[in-house]
Amino acid sequence: MIELKGIFKSYQAGHLQIPVLKNIHLTIDEGEYVAIMGPSGSGKSTLMNIIGCLDRPSEGTYFLNGRDVFKEDDTGLAAVRNRTIGFVFQQFQLLPRMDAQKNVELPLVYAGVSKAERKKRALEALRRVGLEDRKSHRPSELSGGQQQRVAIARALVTQPLVLLADEPTGALDSHSSGIVLDLFDELHQEGRTVVLITHDPEVAERAQRQLIIRDGELIADQVRAGGKRR
Repeated sequence: MIELKGIFKSYQAGHLQIPVLKNIHLTIDEGEYVAIMGPSGSGKSTLMNIIGCLDRPSEGTYFLNGRDVFKEDDTGLAAVRNRTIGFVFQQFQLLPRMDAQKNVELPLVYAGVSKAERKKRALEALRRVGLEDRKSHRPSELSGGQQQRVAIARALVTQPLVLLADEPTGALDSHSSGIVLDLFDELHQEGRTVVLITHDPEVAERAQRQLIIRDGELIADQVRAGGKRR
């Protein structure tokens, strides 16, 4: 499903090249639940951006479902993101003037899906996260946990191959965090591929597999006790 080979990423700072990722080799199979864990500045967010086709590496190749995605131009990469990857962010990224249903429909608007089909799929996604009864509520009328579940519904509505979540509980209290993590567990049990970026070991422990990144290098690849790769 996901295969990174020899990924390097560096940024220009004046006359200096600042290395962020160093020779990353990584494979994630279909249906896996993987946590990429590391402290602030470890390179995990940069790695997430590359997996999510939001950024390009300085060197290396990335195959997503057998496709060499970085051979695509920017328009092609945008299409890959819209059709293949569902994003969940720490700060929800919901549009404040739109209700929950319209926020969930938004990726389908960009994909050119008909209005009737958008509504049907958005309601199905909201039902899946337990929020169909909040479809007409704007983000300001929802709790943080409910907003994150709307964001998960938005990520699911395109029926992506990969669900990519960046610190999805970072802005939530412990109760709301538990609800969101339970939802990721359920989605994994349904066979979805979930990649979770976190600095929190307790959050990472929910995944079946943990990848540890430090100073831009993958230093460990651990399978949770009792878990196994599919």
